[in-house]
Amino acid sequence: MDTSVSDTPKGSFPKSAHLRKHSDFQRVYQQGRRHFSGNMTVFYLPAEVPAPVQAVPGPNGAGTAAQTCAQSQCGVRIGFTVSKALGGSVERNRMRRRTREAVRHHLLMLSGMSGAVDVVINPKKSLLAAEFPQISKEIERAFTVIRRACESGTEAGAAHRGGSRRAEREASSR
Repeated sequence: MDTSVSDTPKGSFPKSAHLRKHSDFQRVYQQGRRHFSGNMTVFYLPAEVPAPVQAVPGPNGAGTAAQTCAQSQCGVRIGFTVSKALGGSVERNRMRRRTREAVRHHLLMLSGMSGAVDVVINPKKSLLAAEFPQISKEIERAFTVIRRACESGTEAGAAHRGGSRRAEREASSR
């Protein structure tokens, strides 16, 4: 028996997938790549993943999940920034909720990648008037671009070396 209320995709956006630290947001802005769409700008940076920690047997003989690899270090982390210039708190929170819901629907697109990636979504004022299917389609397209860039290794390699093309130009001009 089907107990679903609607035909919306069942996805989750756990707290461990949230980007939280100010320094992480700044790193993504400064060293990451950008993807522009009609209602948002998506910044992304393949994150450097530390070597996996060996699982230490616990009291029941198995290693804990935290010991093998913390979710925040070996997966996708997504953050949202909504400037005060975009409106009052009601409008900003509505934009954040709408983008978070679209991310929840498409987060599985980024799972299973070989490396970790940090993503920051920065909505535009037009997001308030956009229909949800359009927002969802823009998130899906952004995640496709991010996955392709991270798997190809070309853009990811530049990001792992510590910056963007601008940083490379500045370094070569010195």
